[in-house]
Amino acid sequence: MLADLKAAWQLRGPSIGPRRLVHVAVLILLAGVSDGAGLVLLVPLLNSLGAPMPVMTGTASWFLALLPATLAGLLLLFLAVAVVRAVVARLQENAVASLRFDYAVDLKIRTYAAIANASWSYLRRRRTADFHAIFATEVDRIEHGVQLLLEIPARLVIFLAHIAIAFAIAPAFSALAIALGLCLAWGLRRRLVESRRLGDVVSEAGTRVSREITEFLQALKLTKAYGAEAQHVGAFADAVQQAEGAGLANRRLLANTELILEIATAVVLAALLWLAVDWLGLPLANLLVLIFVFQRLMPMFQDIQNLAQEFVHCSSAFQIVAATIADCDAAADRIGQTPPERVSFDRELRLEGVGFGYDAAGDVLRDIDLALPAGSLTVLSGVSGAGKSTLLDLMGGLVVPTVGRILIDGIELTAALAPGWRRSVGYMAQEAFLFHDSIRANLAWADPAASDERMLDVLGLAGLAELLRALPDGLDTVVGDRGTNLSGGERQRLALARTLLREPRLILLDEPASALDSQNEDRILETIAGLHGRTTIVVVTHRPAAIMGADRYLALVDGKLIASPSASESKSPLAS
Repeated sequence: MLADLKAAWQLRGPSIGPRRLVHVAVLILLAGVSDGAGLVLLVPLLNSLGAPMPVMTGTASWFLALLPATLAGLLLLFLAVAVVRAVVARLQENAVASLRFDYAVDLKIRTYAAIANASWSYLRRRRTADFHAIFATEVDRIEHGVQLLLEIPARLVIFLAHIAIAFAIAPAFSALAIALGLCLAWGLRRRLVESRRLGDVVSEAGTRVSREITEFLQALKLTKAYGAEAQHVGAFADAVQQAEGAGLANRRLLANTELILEIATAVVLAALLWLAVDWLGLPLANLLVLIFVFQRLMPMFQDIQNLAQEFVHCSSAFQIVAATIADCDAAADRIGQTPPERVSFDRELRLEGVGFGYDAAGDVLRDIDLALPAGSLTVLSGVSGAGKSTLLDLMGGLVVPTVGRILIDGIELTAALAPGWRRSVGYMAQEAFLFHDSIRANLAWADPAASDERMLDVLGLAGLAELLRALPDGLDTVVGDRGTNLSGGERQRLALARTLLREPRLILLDEPASALDSQNEDRILETIAGLHGRTTIVVVTHRPAAIMGADRYLALVDGKLIASPSASESKSPLAS
């Protein structure tokens, strides 16, 4: 529990400062005081109406001595206290709602930023569905937990105000009642443990649900092709039933707790009243006020127990999200909101003795020595799994070498320099990712300030000028979900145009035409070859001979670079 509360405190955002928390605490305290004052005022009001005056001690008796003696004065004071209590309750409700909202918004933004700033080496080891579960399940549970954290103290203050009044009337009687209440709460402690366990099950099941949804949506076409709809639905149903089952079990646990508390408190109250009359001999006036106080105390005790049980049920979310943020922050590329300056590249990109391996999986690349002059075109080939994509990741600053170093114009590419270097690099993967938006919006993602003229220029370089002229809406044409309104070749060309709009000093193309037919593949590769000399290009392809006029043709074999057999087709093959 203490670890959960510590995590909740650590997760608060900049908008939840000490002054704001003090403001809420003061309102909660005022609500309790005004509620207690209203209850104490009932004593002289009943006395004015003919009821006997109960004997009270301590602060309560001093407070009663200050009250007006007339019925009219008491009624006016009671009305004023009721108005103050209502206003304070309204202010408290608004302050708590605002604080909960800001806490949730700050947390979502902070979590999103932590994931965005984490290094690719870290992110590639994590499931995207697990991050989705953080936002879909855990943050909502945290928001509910924050509401409970603010509500429990408010109920406790009012509860303690009633206890204080009961002590003023009958100290011994009240002490016995509190002792019995503590024993009852101790007897219910195992229910808190069970509620926490069910909360952990909800978190695990919520992650399973997110994984099933993500994998299903990513494989819709494959699912239809294999007729595996029932398999996906079955796996999803199991995950949902586990999550909902844990939630239902917790609701039943709460309901059973309420039943036990209602019966137990009724028995305790009856026993206490019997003791008050037969053993303590309390006056009738005191007894009537005590009955009224304890009739309000018992439901409050039940509410506090239920709220505590609900909080424990969702409290594990605080540690889950805090751990995720801490892991992302520990693996962050950079700290701060200001984008790094672009790293210049005018002469040479050099790899010296570079090696790389993924944890304990062994070395993927070994003894890589390579020099890429600015403006050169390099073609890289190799069998699947040879490490071609990893080599591009190293050149692009997405990962850092296990051994060796990478130099940009003689300056070593370190983890600190990598974010700025990536701003100078254009990367295009095998499958183009396009947003469900217009051509203009997809291009603007690379450069939001780009003019229509610049967009048309890069579309022409990518070989899309003819297509654009045929589209009635031109740049405002919506490409569909992941570009489904375009052909495979058109999607790749649009992705290439977006890369060019970035004006990168280095373009890395990871088999950009591998998913296309031979005709479209030839067109894409011809377009890439036509960019030779405009910028430095490294292209991975399984058909190196299709790109004529490259400066070098290389192949990855067993993690090492060798000259490709296709080098003989180059007009000017180089060796590093």
